Amino acid sequence: MTKNISARFLIIFLSFFISGAFLIDSILRSMELNRHVERYNEQILEPLFKLGLLLSELHHDAMRTLIPITKEALKVERRLPYNHEEISKQFTSLLSNDIAFLDRKTYEAQILSLKNEWKVFEKKHEKLLKSLKKRDKRLEHLYSDYLFTYTNFQANLDALKKYLDSHFNDFIENEKKSITNTFYLAAVLAVSTLVLLFFLLQEVNTINRKLKKYLEEREDFQKRLAEANRALTDYSEKLEDEVKRRTEEALDHLMKNPLTKFPNRLSFIKKLGEFPTASIALFNIDHFRSYNDLFGAKVGDRIIQEYAAYLRQTIPYLYEIYHLQGDEFAIVEPNKKTSGTFQAMMKQVAQLVREFHYTDSNGNFVLQVSMGVAIDEEQALNKADMALRQAKSSNESLVFYSEALIGTHHYLENITMTKVLSSAIKQKRIVPYFQAIAETSSGKIVKYEVLARLIDEEGNVIPPGQFMQLAKQIKLYEKITKSIFEKAMDAIEKYGLHLNVNLSADDIHHLPIRDYIIDRLAMSQYSDHLTLELLESEETKNYEDVRAFIQRVKQYGVKIAIDDFGSGYSNFAKILKLRIDYLKIDGSFISKIDTDPDSKEFVEIIQKLAKTYDIETVAEYVSSESIYREVRAIGIDFAQGYHISKPKPLEEILIDNTRHTPLSVGFKRDTG
Repeated sequence: MTKNISARFLIIFLSFFISGAFLIDSILRSMELNRHVERYNEQILEPLFKLGLLLSELHHDAMRTLIPITKEALKVERRLPYNHEEISKQFTSLLSNDIAFLDRKTYEAQILSLKNEWKVFEKKHEKLLKSLKKRDKRLEHLYSDYLFTYTNFQANLDALKKYLDSHFNDFIENEKKSITNTFYLAAVLAVSTLVLLFFLLQEVNTINRKLKKYLEEREDFQKRLAEANRALTDYSEKLEDEVKRRTEEALDHLMKNPLTKFPNRLSFIKKLGEFPTASIALFNIDHFRSYNDLFGAKVGDRIIQEYAAYLRQTIPYLYEIYHLQGDEFAIVEPNKKTSGTFQAMMKQVAQLVREFHYTDSNGNFVLQVSMGVAIDEEQALNKADMALRQAKSSNESLVFYSEALIGTHHYLENITMTKVLSSAIKQKRIVPYFQAIAETSSGKIVKYEVLARLIDEEGNVIPPGQFMQLAKQIKLYEKITKSIFEKAMDAIEKYGLHLNVNLSADDIHHLPIRDYIIDRLAMSQYSDHLTLELLESEETKNYEDVRAFIQRVKQYGVKIAIDDFGSGYSNFAKILKLRIDYLKIDGSFISKIDTDPDSKEFVEIIQKLAKTYDIETVAEYVSSESIYREVRAIGIDFAQGYHISKPKPLEEILIDNTRHTPLSVGFKRDTG
């Protein structure tokens, strides 16, 4: 509608412009016609009139000389009453005129003929006057000759005037008709345009009324929409509060080990994160796996439960005991002022707990216990763990961390692994392994996630847990990220796979890696085959950088997934702003979904919340058929874990690909 009206306004404008042009043209031509009349009068008629007047004066002068001559008259000297040069100028002026309405050659011929006749007349006139003065006997003959010349010139002059007047009048009449037609055309066009403008303005007024009504309706709609948005915001806030409450309840449950009811590793890490330095003691049953394998998991669980009770009886209630994993327990002292007391107490506790007696139907067993202690240290857990490993590898049941342990144990491991890692990067032995992700509705494998592997010189496959942290410390992490990402993109482009690549907050905040990823995507025709998995962690504090990165890569068709969702740092409101496509639910919930009602309820909450915002979900750590059935029953879209498939090299994936649908790949640490 707007384009149609604009076009008609343009036509009206052009019509006005054309009619104005015609009107101006008629005015200009009228003015030019007046100038033609003036020039004709000044440059043609006036010289011809003067020439005729002069001719008459000369003739009258000649006639007066024919009166009987007296002696006194003969004494009077008679002269021609004109200037010869002026006459020449008159003819020159007549010849130089540009007569638009006459044929130039004809006009010039007539003027030249008249000029020649004038010269003849001058000569005849002069001879006549001289004859009169001398009383020449040939006077009668000369007079007759002169009179013929005069009469002939007068006739030709009159004929020229009539010829010029006739043609000029015709020219004037034609021009007047043309100017009149142009003026009438301009007038008709202007009137027609005004009529069209009137009807168009009427239509515009109608449209304006409709537009005003539309704007009023739109304003009313916006008000109603704003009210709906406020209601939705209130609902979202209530929903988020409910999710937060349920999450806190589930996390509170998950903060305790279900076997011993002691606070678990997650609680321990949270507690430890509040203090830059701390004192830590770790307890571990030597060769516990042998008992577990020999007598079964139920016996192993009873051993853990009785050992936990024994620790609780032995260690003062001042300290909370944490069940980290398996047979490993810990206590922590965050107060630096009491670290000396903690050290002395650990020596006494070691005497009491270094042996543990267990009796059941299988017999009476004495289990040895190793302890590793770090006193008032930064990264105390790592250092206590280093002391524990030293205790288990030596004959000592209690080892306190010291710098000497780094020299004899940690440094040697790092040096060895640094050589292995550097060599693997140079020789391109950091390779992607692929773990399948199945669609729960059909059971088909539809995606794959890449897991980085280091292949050593003997062909052994080393998982990333043994080299990734070291790679960050020795500044090789960027090369590994680039290598895995490049190989993943090569697999996409060469085999048409749909792949996921996992990125950490460090990757996104690191400008060279970020620019490399964006440049690589820009050069690829298959960037829409890629999904980037962002690791949800407390490191992701600058959500604006992450959101800007996501907006950039989404321009190339890349999809976004949040990995390990629900691991303890979830902020669903912020995650929604990232415009993600997938949520990968943390494996700590999925692995117990078939045995722990709280874990199942928490997963159901996440699933419902994701569906509310059209986000697809992926369950990690699907390690059994029972877990898979629960995941599918809840409605989770995809499942991943050892029950689906273990990680495989690309060659095996290509073979599997002949039997399955196109795939998706990601780069991350190991998952079960």
